[in-house]
Amino acid sequence: MSSFQTAVTAVLPMFIMLVLGWYLRKIKMADEHMLNKLNTVCFRAFLAVNVYYNIYNVNIKEVFNARLLLYAIGTQIVVMLFSLLVAMMTEKTRKRRGALAHGIFHTNFVIFGTLIGTALCGEGNIGGISLLIAVIVPVQNIFSVVLLELFRENSKLSFKKTFGGVLKNPYVIAAIAGFLTQLLHIRYPDVIANVFRDLGRCGTPVALIVMGGLFNFGAVKDNVKTILVGCISRLVIVPAVLIAVTVALGFRGAEFIALMCIFMAPCATTSFNLASAMDSDADLAAQLVVFTSLLSLMTIFLWIFALSQMGIF
Repeated sequence: MSSFQTAVTAVLPMFIMLVLGWYLRKIKMADEHMLNKLNTVCFRAFLAVNVYYNIYNVNIKEVFNARLLLYAIGTQIVVMLFSLLVAMMTEKTRKRRGALAHGIFHTNFVIFGTLIGTALCGEGNIGGISLLIAVIVPVQNIFSVVLLELFRENSKLSFKKTFGGVLKNPYVIAAIAGFLTQLLHIRYPDVIANVFRDLGRCGTPVALIVMGGLFNFGAVKDNVKTILVGCISRLVIVPAVLIAVTVALGFRGAEFIALMCIFMAPCATTSFNLASAMDSDADLAAQLVVFTSLLSLMTIFLWIFALSQMGIF
């Protein structure tokens, strides 16, 4: 029963908030324009503040683990190569290959890592996850741009443009600011620190509500096969292989939970925006976001239940 409760505790809040977003859109309390604006505020402000506060609030000496960070980066290289292989084997056009590879590779780690980490580790105990977010977010953004550039029509990779875009990422800015605050030993009065804490708390629920409101199944008839390939690759194959390797290497506790969240999270909600901006198949990208997000509620529950039953955490 405890394994079931652990899984429900991690997944049920996500489901409720997604349904709430869908319901608010259905009763016209929120429209697409409002949700898109709120989405921008959430990603540029609330979630970025959450990353900053968690790094500011953690004892880096206690949670820093070079082996963990290097392993996490290594797994991202493996997943990127796997996504390239799947896309090349299953799709014929460059745009569709780019959208599929990006959908398999780029995960919604910030939202799902924060929510699941808080549910399993407790609020205030996810500093290690925040450090991993600070490293993995820029890595995923760099590799995502590279993937989409590889399949852009008549385009050459621009490292200046790629790294410039990464440095402008709100999460990267927040992480750098958090590390600088730690380095300079800056401490805020409690009243100010609590403002950062409360703003950061808004991020995950608002992001999930917005995601639920923006769900749009659209015309998926022509993409059923590709969506199926993307969902199985992202939600089943990648976590099955990498979680098994992670267990075998002896990662446990908060470190294991942080890595697990990277591996089993659905496609990043920003995939659609990035695909649109980089001449990829935006419709396919949007559908991968929708279906991996919906199906992840089931797969995340099953992964957490199974791993808890096995005594991994």
